[in-house]
Parts: sequence; structure tokens; C-alpha cells
Amino acid sequence: MVKKQTLVSTALWLAVTALPALAQENLDAGFYIDGKASIVHDDNIYRVTDELAKSDDYLSIMPSIDLIGESGKQRYELSYSGDYAKFNDESDADFDDHVFKGKVSFDHTLKFSSRLEAGYQSEHEDPGSINRVQLDITEYNKYDQNYFLAGLSYGSEAAVGRLSFDYRRTDKDYKNNGLDYLDFVSNQFSGRFTYRLAPKTRVYTQIIQTNYDYSPATTFELDNKYIRYLAGVTWDFTNKISGDINIGYQDRDYDLESLQDIDGFAYDGELNWAINTFTKVGIAATRESVDSSLEEVGGFLRTSYSLSFEHEITELLKLTADAGYLNDELVFTSTREDKRYAYEVGVEYAITRNIVLGSSYTYEERDSTDELANFEANIFRLSIAVELDN
Repeated sequence: MVKKQTLVSTALWLAVTALPALAQENLDAGFYIDGKASIVHDDNIYRVTDELAKSDDYLSIMPSIDLIGESGKQRYELSYSGDYAKFNDESDADFDDHVFKGKVSFDHTLKFSSRLEAGYQSEHEDPGSINRVQLDITEYNKYDQNYFLAGLSYGSEAAVGRLSFDYRRTDKDYKNNGLDYLDFVSNQFSGRFTYRLAPKTRVYTQIIQTNYDYSPATTFELDNKYIRYLAGVTWDFTNKISGDINIGYQDRDYDLESLQDIDGFAYDGELNWAINTFTKVGIAATRESVDSSLEEVGGFLRTSYSLSFEHEITELLKLTADAGYLNDELVFTSTREDKRYAYEVGVEYAITRNIVLGSSYTYEERDSTDELANFEANIFRLSIAVELDN
């Protein structure tokens, strides 16, 4: 069956993508090609106030290619995904996104394993996804990003205890709309110890430190160190209820004294429940700090909640529903707070095992104490998804 595509709605993308169990699956070795074509009507393509809103129709094509190989205990993965959009009236809003990834996993001994991963992205940002108000843009924010990751683990996945270390370097470079001051290079170090309480239940502690080096603006720069201390539990009960929940402490320390640091309670969790053979529910919640896209401003606290629902009416017909809520509270001032709401309902019909027709409606809203940041959008989508056999 064709894999479910990630939601493109801004708020749903921010909130519901925390539900991987409903959207992805581990693939066996082989060659996979799938794609999705959609005709979309969006009544506010730039996510601006009602007075400035522009409505348009566009064609979206999203190809995806995965090549997976195995040799003994080693695993190799190469992937490409694209997103091409052509607008009917507002041609400046056209975009073509590309994501390339490669990953190699090694099992050196029964206890030692490692992995290397690298990727390159040339993508756009969904309008309204950052807290900067952009009322006069004619094209979406676009950026290039590349990353490299190296990981080392002691202890197998089934071991009572497992210790893992990861290093990740990310380089992000904006290409338009005057966002050069948001370009950054980050270096992230993480360590995690996992202890098995039962065959499918584990507890863990984790420390993640990320150092951000931003491009300097005229009078400020966002350089900061972000540290998270976490303790959590993961479980999977008879493939019915699975989850990963952690709580902890976060500390974002800016180099500039004029920018307010952020620290305090943090959490991140997801719960997936297969109620029966036909119905699945996913719940997720996150509290984190995020660097602001406003000049002369440090960051903000983001709290998000999401709910995802799938129900197979028959083997061929499936209903989906998703809801997301985010609260962005800027710490530099008590006068700016953004609340985001998003809802999506859809239906999918499988013509064959590899061809699925879909239809969906999405509603997005940002309700801000800054009236210029408010927007509403209604998105209607008709799609066809195709997957070629291995």
C-alpha cells in the first residue's frame, strides 16, 4: 500500500510530524519509487491578514526514491524526495524542493555499532511557519541546508544496557527575502544511556547540547548554546500501544547580554494506539525553546499538542483526521503571543494496492496579540499517490 504522505499544512507540519508511527515504516532492502500528485486550492497562499490574502490554485508533484542495501550486518540507504509546485496565477510562489540523504550502519561486533549519515536539502519554508511577519513577500522563504552525523553505540538494541553518542553538524543558508541573519552553523553533541526494564520497555537518560553560530547582523547576532537534560521511557505493548515520553530541563544561553536567556521545564512525548485492526490514534506533546526570526530578539517558548486519527472503513476506503495546536510565547515581551490552530480531514480510496486517490480539507489559523501576524487559510486538495513495486 502507498505510504501516507507527511502533511503540508504549516501548523500540522510543526505539530503532527511528531507522530512517526502513523506515517512511516521500516523498509526492507530493495528499491522503492513512489510519488504523489495533487491539485490544491489555497485561499491564502502567503499566510497574511485577510485584507492582503491572495487565493490561488497549484499543482504539486512529490516523487520519492529509496535504495536500501544490506551486506552481512551492514545496511546502506540512499534516498531522494522532491516537492514541485506550479501556481496558476502567482508564478513567483512556484518552488522546487530537493532532499538527498545517505546513511550507512555498521555492526562491528556484538556490542559495538556505528552509523554515518549525510544529507542536502534545497527547500522552501511554508509561509507563516516563522514568527516574523512578512506581509509583502511574493515568493516563499527558500534555503539550502546540509548536515553530517556520526554515531557510536555500545550494547545491542536488545541489551539490558546501551550507551550511545552522536555528533551532528548542520549548515543552513537562506537564499532570499532578507533572512541572511538567520543563516547558521550548528554543532550538536548528544549522549544517551538506555536500560531495559522488560522486553519492550526501556527507560533512558539523555543530554543534548547544540552550539549555534549565526551570521552576524548589523547590530546583533543570535549565537547561543542550547542544552537539554532528559529522562524518559519507551514501550511497545503487543503492538497495540507504543510510546516515547521524556521530561527534563532546558537552558538556552545567548552570547549577547541584551538577549534574554531561556530555561525551565521541557518535555517531549508521543503515544500511538492501535485500537483495533482498523483504527489508529496518535497523540503528541512538546515544550521547547526556539530561536526567533525577529530582529533584535532572542527566542520563544513553544508548546505544541497534536492528535492524529486513522480509520479503515473497508480494505479500500480510509478516513483520516488530524488536529494541531501550538502556543508561541516570546520571552522578550509579554505583549506578543501566537496561538496556532490547524485541522485536517481526509479520505483515501485504494484503486489498487499501489494506487490511492485522496481528498482532504485543511484549516489553518494564527491568532496573535500582534494583529499583523493574524491569518486564516482554507486548503482543499485532490491527490493521487502511486507506488512502484520493488
